[in-house]
Amino acid sequence: MSYTDQDVHDGRRLMNDGRDNRLVIGDKLLSVAAPGQDDALDRFCDEISLNPRTARQYRHTARMCTPPVRQFVADSGVHVSYSALREGARLAPSGKPYDEGFTTLRSLLGEARETGAGRVSVAQYKRALGIGPALKDLLDPSAETSVSDYLRALSEGDPIERDKVLRELVEADDAFRNAVKAAMDDKRRRDREGRIEAPGQRPTKAQALARDLVRQRDQATALMNRYPPSTSLDFTDEQHAACQEALGTLEVLATWIRVRLNSQASGAAPVRSESRTLVAV
Repeated sequence: MSYTDQDVHDGRRLMNDGRDNRLVIGDKLLSVAAPGQDDALDRFCDEISLNPRTARQYRHTARMCTPPVRQFVADSGVHVSYSALREGARLAPSGKPYDEGFTTLRSLLGEARETGAGRVSVAQYKRALGIGPALKDLLDPSAETSVSDYLRALSEGDPIERDKVLRELVEADDAFRNAVKAAMDDKRRRDREGRIEAPGQRPTKAQALARDLVRQRDQATALMNRYPPSTSLDFTDEQHAACQEALGTLEVLATWIRVRLNSQASGAAPVRSESRTLVAV
């Protein structure tokens, strides 16, 4: 299904309404609990069912985004989301907002009017400010802007520029790269388990075992990746003995799995395997 220019116009109007509404909520939070009155803010958030962390963002953004700034944005006729205002108000390591007085945003709005652009995106604004995403916000499940939100914002611009920004982000931030990898690994695991188990139904013993073995395989793969052959290991006697004991248990587990699988395949009774004495060295 496609959309029309009118759909875009209506969507931006609704987003602008949401932006203004968040700022008004921030004003209310400022009036009932100024910065420093966290106990009062937490109690008020509980009364109105608002996440306290989100409330602090609303309050801070509303305080930084003064009425003249809001009026300037409204009069520009250019679409600016609440997320963009929040990024401009966010405190830099210096302790000052990244866009104090929103001077950079004012410049971008002027350029947008001159070129006939209809909006200033979050990604465009952040590039102009010379900042990357707030990693702790992207990786926080309760945050308004997630990894997928950031990638979606990047996809709205030039594909080449998007790839450049994303590549620089991933190369520069191990935590972000590891988080994306973990999310992808988790998705693959859930996809595999979805093929093993019937959605919405209680898993059988066979399904539960298959699922658990898949998870064990993933853990084993991760373990081997953490300690490649090039890794230098210098065990103490106690550590070596513990590893030998673990190895014996894993060998027994592998035999147990083979017996169960062979039993299922042949329909016969489990094949008795020669017992092995495990020796801890």
